[in-house]
Amino acid sequence: MRRAHAPFVHAELYGDGEPALDDPAELFHEASKLYPALAVRQSVGMARLSMSDELQEMSTRANRRNPQLPSYPLPRPLRPRCSLWAALDGRRSTRDFGGSLDRQRLATLLDAGYGVRRRDRRTVPSGGALYPLELYLLEHGVFRYDAELHSLEEHDDADPWSAFVAACPVPDVADGAAAVILILGVFGRSRFKYGQRGYRFTVLEAGHVVQNVVLAAAALNVTALPFGGFYDAKIDAIVGADGVEESVLYGVVLGGSG
Repeated sequence: MRRAHAPFVHAELYGDGEPALDDPAELFHEASKLYPALAVRQSVGMARLSMSDELQEMSTRANRRNPQLPSYPLPRPLRPRCSLWAALDGRRSTRDFGGSLDRQRLATLLDAGYGVRRRDRRTVPSGGALYPLELYLLEHGVFRYDAELHSLEEHDDADPWSAFVAACPVPDVADGAAAVILILGVFGRSRFKYGQRGYRFTVLEAGHVVQNVVLAAAALNVTALPFGGFYDAKIDAIVGADGVEESVLYGVVLGGSG
């Protein structure tokens, strides 16, 4: 339930006056809350998962590999001699995208973002270890990062840059950039277990991925610009997402290394 605030506070918070009673953001936030009184109803998916060996097996295979598509192995990721604190101090969002991005640094950024570690775990926390994300790379084509094989699966060999620029309200956001990483949310991977709360988990996980990428970029002296302002239908079309069951949530524009 919305709390009562003075009208001027609403104007300051929302910019365009008090939000409507059916404000979508407030409705979603309310619908995805957890309540003790609704614990049984909200845990139906978890109960179903615990009773199904097939669902448990499927939930550990968060990968949409297509063996009919070309796949290109990536070089072994670098391990730069940089402390976490140095990376935190050095991380800055910038559009100075001069220079080129070599394959090993690109491989390191993808691995840092969503790479596989021991026991099939990834480099980010994930609700129920369900990993509801896919990483796509825009370069001279459109590629999906296969974290298990540490490779790029080619989805389109056409230049995606004009489509990407058309999807951005700020047309020069990627001027001079070497590559773009798009983080796609596959909501069903989380929602089948956690319901509407699973959407929250998916969005949170996208933030974890981008933070890993930009910290790794700082350690490698690679220019990186996180971005979330784009025309959703146009950006989804680049990776073939329907915008309902799956949609691009976040991205990082990458430049060269210094």
